[in-house]
Amino acid sequence: MPPRLSVVVPVHNVELYLTDCLKSLAEQTMADLEVVMVDDGSTDNSAALAAEFAGQDGRFRLVSQENGGLGHARNTGVRHCDPGARHLAFVDSDDVLPPRAYELLVGALDGTGSDIASGNVLRLRASGKLQQSPNFRKPMATTRLRTHISRDWDLAADRIACNKVFRRSFWDEHAFAFPVGALYEDIPVVLPAHFLARSVDVLKDAVYHWRDRAGSITTRRAVVRGIQDRASHVLGVSTFLDEHRGAADKRQYEAHVLANDLWYFMEALPDGDEEYRRAFLTYANEFTDQVDPVVLDELPLRLRLMWHLVRERRTDELLALLAFDKAEPGAFAVRGVRRRSASFPALVRPVPRSVLRVTDRDLPLTARLRDAHWRGGKLYLKGYAYIRNLPATTRGTEFRAGWLRAGRRHVLPLRLRTVTEPEATARSRQSLHDYDRSGFETVIDPARLRIDADGTLERLTWHLEIGIAGHGMLRRSDLSTSEAAAPPPVHRPDGDHRIVSAFESGRLVLHAERIDARFETHRAGGTDGGAGTVVIHGMIRDRLGKGPLRLALTHRASGTSFDCPVTVHEGAVPSAAGWRRFTADVPLGAFADARHGAGEGAAPAQLPYSLQLVGPDGRRTPIDVPGPVLPGRYPLGRDGDQRRELGLTASSRGNLLISDRSVQPAVDLATWTGDGQLLLEGTFPDDPERPVELVARHSGHGEEAVFPLTSSGAVGARRFRAALRPDAVEGPGGKLPLGQGHWYLFLREKGARDDVHDAPLRIPAAAHRTLPAARTLAGRKYLIERRFHDQLLINCASVLTAAERGVRGKRLLREAYRGLRMAPLRDTVLYSSFDGRQYSDSPRAIHEEVARRGAELEHLWVVRDQQARIPAGATAVEHGSAAWHEALARSRHIVTNTQLPEWFERREGQCVVQTWHGTPLKRIGLDLAGTAQANGAYIATIERRARQWSVLVSPNRFSTPVLRRSFGYRGEVLECGYPRNDLFHASDRTKVAAAVRERLGIPEGKRVVLYAPTWREDRPQGGGRYALDLQLDLAVAERELGADTVLLIRRHYLVTDRLPDSGSGFVRDVSRYGDVGELMLISDVLVTDYSSLMFDFAQTGRPMLFHTYDLAHYRDALRGFCFDFEARAPGPLIPGSAGLIEALRDPERATRGHAQAYEAFQRDFCDLDDGHAAAGVVDRMLQSLDRP
Repeated sequence: MPPRLSVVVPVHNVELYLTDCLKSLAEQTMADLEVVMVDDGSTDNSAALAAEFAGQDGRFRLVSQENGGLGHARNTGVRHCDPGARHLAFVDSDDVLPPRAYELLVGALDGTGSDIASGNVLRLRASGKLQQSPNFRKPMATTRLRTHISRDWDLAADRIACNKVFRRSFWDEHAFAFPVGALYEDIPVVLPAHFLARSVDVLKDAVYHWRDRAGSITTRRAVVRGIQDRASHVLGVSTFLDEHRGAADKRQYEAHVLANDLWYFMEALPDGDEEYRRAFLTYANEFTDQVDPVVLDELPLRLRLMWHLVRERRTDELLALLAFDKAEPGAFAVRGVRRRSASFPALVRPVPRSVLRVTDRDLPLTARLRDAHWRGGKLYLKGYAYIRNLPATTRGTEFRAGWLRAGRRHVLPLRLRTVTEPEATARSRQSLHDYDRSGFETVIDPARLRIDADGTLERLTWHLEIGIAGHGMLRRSDLSTSEAAAPPPVHRPDGDHRIVSAFESGRLVLHAERIDARFETHRAGGTDGGAGTVVIHGMIRDRLGKGPLRLALTHRASGTSFDCPVTVHEGAVPSAAGWRRFTADVPLGAFADARHGAGEGAAPAQLPYSLQLVGPDGRRTPIDVPGPVLPGRYPLGRDGDQRRELGLTASSRGNLLISDRSVQPAVDLATWTGDGQLLLEGTFPDDPERPVELVARHSGHGEEAVFPLTSSGAVGARRFRAALRPDAVEGPGGKLPLGQGHWYLFLREKGARDDVHDAPLRIPAAAHRTLPAARTLAGRKYLIERRFHDQLLINCASVLTAAERGVRGKRLLREAYRGLRMAPLRDTVLYSSFDGRQYSDSPRAIHEEVARRGAELEHLWVVRDQQARIPAGATAVEHGSAAWHEALARSRHIVTNTQLPEWFERREGQCVVQTWHGTPLKRIGLDLAGTAQANGAYIATIERRARQWSVLVSPNRFSTPVLRRSFGYRGEVLECGYPRNDLFHASDRTKVAAAVRERLGIPEGKRVVLYAPTWREDRPQGGGRYALDLQLDLAVAERELGADTVLLIRRHYLVTDRLPDSGSGFVRDVSRYGDVGELMLISDVLVTDYSSLMFDFAQTGRPMLFHTYDLAHYRDALRGFCFDFEARAPGPLIPGSAGLIEALRDPERATRGHAQAYEAFQRDFCDLDDGHAAAGVVDRMLQSLDRP
């Protein structure tokens, strides 16, 4: 019989990814399929891998052809599919599918009879993480069966073939075929298919994992062929719509193209060269030539203006506008009152008023809640509100109002008091307007919100709205909660009512509710003292407890539910008239049954069940929790490697929850001590034989800090205690504060190799009123607060003031900098190492030399976010602060190893020393122009930045021409070697090495291996950081080498990720150690990949091993080299973990064959290092005043 589904997989040079792709197809739960693999002239091992799959699984067939491109291979695959198959799908051979993808898609088509089924797409990042693809977030937000693009225009963004299953008869009926030899070949097939389909099924479930690949067409936009083919395809679709659908659909589609398809390429103009920019104007205008002018006229202001500049080919203004819009999205100034028009700094020549007209949608009301808390029985709110793109006017010309609205009938006015709120301007992402006076405060008396305890109304929901009247207009909006940590806790003014504050859909909502059932306590039940059940004790209103009741437990996410019997006890409660007591027996065994019936795989850490009393009429009554709840911790046994327990808590709505969960901590005290320690105490039934530690993890980039804690008490009733200083976290280089951001708190078993079983610290609802709690330490504000209802975190504020942050603040500081350049120079040296991230490298060596000479100069060190330890005698200057701007303007000497800001301009009398930070192995600067990794906007500034240098320090004669070329530098070069390498020649280097070993606690006699890989641009981790991509098997390395070796791992400063720590001391994470030079000094062996540290370590003459597992990819696709690294490497290139570990057994033997290469490497790259480089640089600095 023919298969239900045919899957076409074009294959071309994807040996690194093909196995994962084909395996995901072989493991589909809808197994009745055939897979037609089309080898499109691969030159790697892809065809052999495909043939192997075909030999192992009869559902896989391999077809081979000369290279013809993706479209040609897909068409070939369709021709070789079984014509009897009812459905057809396409998969790109570097991507993967989740197991139920085709079960869901084919199942939808079988149930509805639609012609196409399309599902959600996740991006498979280089780090292995899955994230929602932005292009599919909106079109796949909800499941919609039997829909159509003509009434669901979000589907215009659903333009790839691989997340779909087509009905084969529909495909053949319209003779679809992909274009040959073109990029973006999906568009001319998928979009017409959307319109020709009788109906389409859209699934919010993820059915496709789209892999990120460096250099792929989806990551390279500024390519002439790309804009040419994309413009051709969308023009073809527009023509198709004109011929088959009519003018309305054509106009709607063209508006979508201008805002999406072609905007995608317009946005890349700053990164493109002149050829690309000319091509964009040519092909984009070919499309817009046939667009109805009404479509252009109805575009939003920003797009309308940009497309006007495209039509007039005003490239320079368009580039300036794109740069402005990236820095200040959606910002402009307004001219006129009755006939408003927009003003943009980027515009030079006049633009028609019709293009610049401002409508209501261009001037929205921005209203944000900053803080909400109960005090003295009243709710205090603080926030800000302003009309975007208009200035916050002075008092008397703008009227503000706030009110609570419940439906149409209930409106309660609020009195708003105007206050100063600098955060409004700092967070506005624009520089044109000052919103500091847009702050407000208001107080809500809950007595005004209550409902009648004896009435029929159970709940009244109030929405808080803000309105501004001024500038000849009226604007109103709900109050957004995007800047607030968590809603205030449930407030109960009496035993009959409660006010539930909630953040719903990003807005503040107040629910005034009647309490009809209350929780009192719980205990273990069962017969003869057994614990087969949990008994819930509570009270219910007399009128609701007269008939039979049951307790319904529901896990909302899965729909799992079960009922338990309820006993209502006769007689009113003496202390609470109108109430009766009840008990309910909840069987512990029901939770394990429900958990195992939910499906395969490990159970989630928490399975919360809501509890509701259900009466004979089906009415459901939640159970209010008015006070503290003992956690319960009823044992549920083990599930795999998890210990499970049943815990009782209060939900964010104040209702009783029962949670089937892995054993987790419960915090009952989170407070600051008098000496600035954060004290955390709570319960956690950990195993004394498997101790735990406290982990703080940054929510953005994933960096971690680990703190000790103590445990005490009997097994099953153990308590933990941790006292920590967030401003002084111990590390290998000393104490540093936690950096800016949100640090979530977890308990982790010591030695755990991953974070799978990390247990978040949660604080019960009864303690929520104690948070947030703030403390300012060493110039930074720290808050212990909660998010996601009960999860604890430390919120570390910026050390910059609000006036120093934000787009406007930075612009004003730059303007101040220009004025400060006129002030007299000061006899100061401003040092910067890695933009303030470290006290290290050549700037450190130069600083130490200047200090040694006793020169009468003040030493200023740039520090970013307090993350560098500065020695006595130097003053820290926070990067981005007003003091930093002044130092750049007025320091007589500046020493840096990275680029200075684009706007910096060396003034007469200033000496700027650029040391850079390594001999260039990988391509940098202008050498990257035209590559996939090129940052066009940065490259455009390089030569101007280089003109600000007085002198460039070259580490060796090889680097001099490379650095000149890479930076377009024509000034003075000081060929003196690297100051940072003087350390290897210093007379006290043995003493320094001994001190470093002692500081790191390295036992006497242990061999030290330093593993220091570079970063990879194709592995973004978020927050400007990158994943480690650790390919060394640390467990095997410890087993084979741990007896006599300590492995120091030094992540690049842009890299984050935790390192597994077995607790034995074999692996040491020294990433936060101040200066890598000192680490190299104590290292017996260096393991790296493409890091410039190899050139420094060559000074030692000690063995080097190169872990080059991705050599071809790094060399050919990612970064590229300045010389033939494979031919000149001073040690073996080892791709695999096993080979590296074997080489580390005897590094001298492993490197013996590279002795001549090592000598040549030293001769070529260490030719200038003699231990006096810093002295040479300082001589040049101090002579600078005598130079013309």
